[in-house]
Amino acid sequence: MARIRWNNHQIILTAQRFTVPLVRRVGQEVLIGARHLAPRGSHLSGSGKAKTGEPLSPSIHMNMTVNTIRVSSVVGSRVSHAATVHQGSKAHIIRSKGGKMLKFRWDRGDFLVAARAGRRRGNRRTGQFHYFMRVRHPGNKHPVRYLTIPLAMFGRINGFRVSTTAVNRTRLP
Repeated sequence: MARIRWNNHQIILTAQRFTVPLVRRVGQEVLIGARHLAPRGSHLSGSGKAKTGEPLSPSIHMNMTVNTIRVSSVVGSRVSHAATVHQGSKAHIIRSKGGKMLKFRWDRGDFLVAARAGRRRGNRRTGQFHYFMRVRHPGNKHPVRYLTIPLAMFGRINGFRVSTTAVNRTRLP
């Protein structure tokens, strides 16, 4: 009768030598695809100035973890509006805070908004600004699936079982 003695350390190193480059390559492909699909438009605040903070596309990053039983790659973004862009949002009301009014640039506003108390017309030279205490946002009904589309495409092409996790926010704005 023969006995086999496994060298577990050598088995793990051999498995990792083949899997780590493959997982890294697929993670990089998903990262590039996500950055390509993510919106790159300039997001303006209510005053018409460019919003501070990191834009969505450059904020997408990849983290790779390797341990004895698993090699994994995670692609995502920590920007606050990333989940809303990816998952979409329901219609909601945006209210002003601290007694200040919300200021929006709205070119067609003079045709659509009746001048009444609480709303003022903006300066025509600087653009059409309108002021409101609250607005009804229609929501984002067309989410951009900038993470799941490249994951499904590149992951399945390379023979991986693809799974996604839920967004960790219970309510999207």
